[in-house]
Amino acid sequence: MISWLVPETYSTTLDANLDSAVNALLAEVERVAPLESGKFFDEFILNQSGVLVQLFDSSDHEVELPSQAGSAFPVFVTSGVAVESDDPAAYRATHSYIFTFADSAEPFTLTVAGSAQEVDLLKDTLEEIFLILFPVILLAAVLASVLYSRYVTGPVLRISAVSKRMAELSFDWKCRENRTDELGILARSLNEMSQRLSDSMTELKSANEKLQADIERERALEQAQLDFFSAVSHELKTPVTIIKGQTEGMILKVGDYQDRDKYLARSLEIINTMENMVQEILTVSRMKSSKVELKKDKISFSDMLKQEYGLFEDLIIQKGMDWNESISPDLYVVGDKALIQKAVNNLISNAIAYSPEDSAIYMTAFSEKGMVWFLLENTGVHIPDSELPKLFDAFYRVEHSRNKKTGGSGLGLYIVKTILEQHQAQYRIENTKRGVLFTIRF
Repeated sequence: MISWLVPETYSTTLDANLDSAVNALLAEVERVAPLESGKFFDEFILNQSGVLVQLFDSSDHEVELPSQAGSAFPVFVTSGVAVESDDPAAYRATHSYIFTFADSAEPFTLTVAGSAQEVDLLKDTLEEIFLILFPVILLAAVLASVLYSRYVTGPVLRISAVSKRMAELSFDWKCRENRTDELGILARSLNEMSQRLSDSMTELKSANEKLQADIERERALEQAQLDFFSAVSHELKTPVTIIKGQTEGMILKVGDYQDRDKYLARSLEIINTMENMVQEILTVSRMKSSKVELKKDKISFSDMLKQEYGLFEDLIIQKGMDWNESISPDLYVVGDKALIQKAVNNLISNAIAYSPEDSAIYMTAFSEKGMVWFLLENTGVHIPDSELPKLFDAFYRVEHSRNKKTGGSGLGLYIVKTILEQHQAQYRIENTKRGVLFTIRF
């Protein structure tokens, strides 16, 4: 295309220049007679390299061109030397111009054709140069495409890949930031956005996990409340039924129920048991209520434990049990004194109630590595290992007959567990060679 377009442009330029020169020539010739015009034609032919000039009269007959040199025409001038040529292919397009001499009204026609030699020479030269330049241009184009791919297309594709990974919520990939141009700025912005999205997703995931844990905890609490109230209704149903039956029997004076004093005493015993159970249920309810704030006082744990024997002395003597205590002085714990004393009382009460006569109870308290330890062991009993985890459930009793003479309401250890967990104390119950050991660490 270049070898065709450049010569065409060059030829057009030459034709325009030749047309200007011819117009200048005619302007001079029209002012003189034919015999005086020779110098102008000679000057024109010598100045225009390789042109064909012909002159025709009004009858379209070719006439001799005026010339001081006396040459015949057509004349082909190359580099200022006149060369005769009859080959039409040696010339470019022919242009005709009509004019008259100063002393004549007869019109003459001047035809001028520029030489095609210069244009052909230029065309051949360009073709030769193009054959040499084409491999160089092709190589340069390949190198340019490689460089463009490496420094523009490649980074764009990598940035696009990272953005797709981000759309898939994968923030492991990062863009290179070693460029200082617009692509480098885009890469840094994309990395910053990726990091912020990653942080936001991590926070959102953490919040979702916390929310899920809260939901599960609320569900567990709701289920625990349902189970607790279901157990309460079950525990109260039996004594109420007994009292109702005894009362109806006494009213109707049926059989043994005619002895009202006997069954009124039994009813009162059942009512007292129910009252104790209701008190324990209220205690649990207060401890479970989020409106009740836990007191955090510094309590002399040593003094509290030393008072426990006096509370249970009559019952211990009645069962012929051996009481042993080893309490280190100056033991202090932080918490609600009434609740901690309730927990200790429940443990001692259970130990006495579930131990056989003539058995022993060992109460120990000491401090080790900044922690206060409390151990209570009652001998002569053994609890199946499978039953140990269930002891802290509400209304659970190892003695399945639920005889009030052989056990309590089943809320004692449940209350103990609730109190200790509120005080963030560690506890466990286990069998030993001589009985059952309950351990607390404050």
